[in-house]
Amino acid sequence: MSETHPAENTATDWAAWSREAVATMMQRNAEWPRQFGLQDSPAYRWDLDSATLVLEGPLHEVVATVCLVGTTSDSEGSFLWSWANEAIPRQHGEALEAVHDFGRENRLSLLTTPRIQGGRPEATECLGIAARLQRALGTFIDQQGDVTLYFTILHLQVAMQEDPLPN
Repeated sequence: MSETHPAENTATDWAAWSREAVATMMQRNAEWPRQFGLQDSPAYRWDLDSATLVLEGPLHEVVATVCLVGTTSDSEGSFLWSWANEAIPRQHGEALEAVHDFGRENRLSLLTTPRIQGGRPEATECLGIAARLQRALGTFIDQQGDVTLYFTILHLQVAMQEDPLPN
């Protein structure tokens, strides 16, 4: 991944930059579950108000700080950025402000248009770009009925045991 800020290069190939962002996230998504012992589709739960995702591994739980980037609706055929969705707690939109600003600075309508027609491919591209700009450790996607939620993972740690060991 190039460390040069794209705004410094007037001839940026945004399609290639975007593909690179998605590829980087795919690579990171292969790494973090292995690092935390979570390879086999662990049980999970998330909470939007606290911006947390808890993954239940065989030996321990892993707690992630997440940002809900946006949602897709199968019935509407669109992706909606969290910063444009009043039903999403404000901290998620605030965490995306750098992404929104980047879109404005570089005149990238994909990052500044509240609702984008399309589905999972468009959402995955937005997710990869957001993850790149947030320097996320990875991403997480969950489906709840008609709605799919797209999260960036900003921090991961093994949960502390609540009960002290008996010996």
